Amino acid sequence: MTPSRSLPAPAFARRLDRARRLWEWLALATGALIAVKVVSYLYLAFASYVVERTGSRVTAGIDSPAVRTWFSIEIGWDAAVILLGAVLLIVWLRLIWLSVVLAERIAPGSVRYPPWMAVTGFLVPIVNLWMPVYTMSDLDEFCAREEGRSTAPFPLQPALIVTLTLAAFRLDAASFDISGSAPMDMASARTALHLVAAGGVGKLLLLLVCDGFLRAIRPGQEIALADLSSRERAWSRTGADRADSR
Repeated sequence: MTPSRSLPAPAFARRLDRARRLWEWLALATGALIAVKVVSYLYLAFASYVVERTGSRVTAGIDSPAVRTWFSIEIGWDAAVILLGAVLLIVWLRLIWLSVVLAERIAPGSVRYPPWMAVTGFLVPIVNLWMPVYTMSDLDEFCAREEGRSTAPFPLQPALIVTLTLAAFRLDAASFDISGSAPMDMASARTALHLVAAGGVGKLLLLLVCDGFLRAIRPGQEIALADLSSRERAWSRTGADRADSR
């Protein structure tokens, strides 16, 4: 990621717009894949319960062509979710980077961390429990000042993003712990399926809240970009006037 500090405002705006649009498409695709996984896990948990109660796999539909097809593509589906999720994380960090750079260009000191530290704060364990909240709340306050609006006393969206991230991956870890134990009865398998489905729901909510945060700060960023463009035009005119005076 390049600092982008010397980019003219129009070029910077194009970079930010491309990153936003890429985020939207990736979030939509990733969310759709995760939603299918959640439904499949809930169905398999239900089918397991039916088999345990009735002893009939036919009644549960566990041997149906649709279920067999799902089992055949599940590994590839999981790989696609992981790949899209990794790219989505990179694009998210790119957006945070560009947002911090924009804030620093308009109002130096408005964000407490420099771009590289703000991005790193999302990745480093323990630190990522509080640094992202500060970074996102600083960005929201900067954009609120640009819009002339007030901010909530508590940074709800940033706190939700961190909380949902922690909860979703903790649920996944708990599911893996159960799945890795042996022997595992059907009740334990259902618990693991319920946990991973809950983790998927947490990830869907996380995508929604992240998208909501980006949309919330967008109007302030547009105003900031317009301000940056006007400043650059003023600097250009001043430079031209000085050159003419010589």
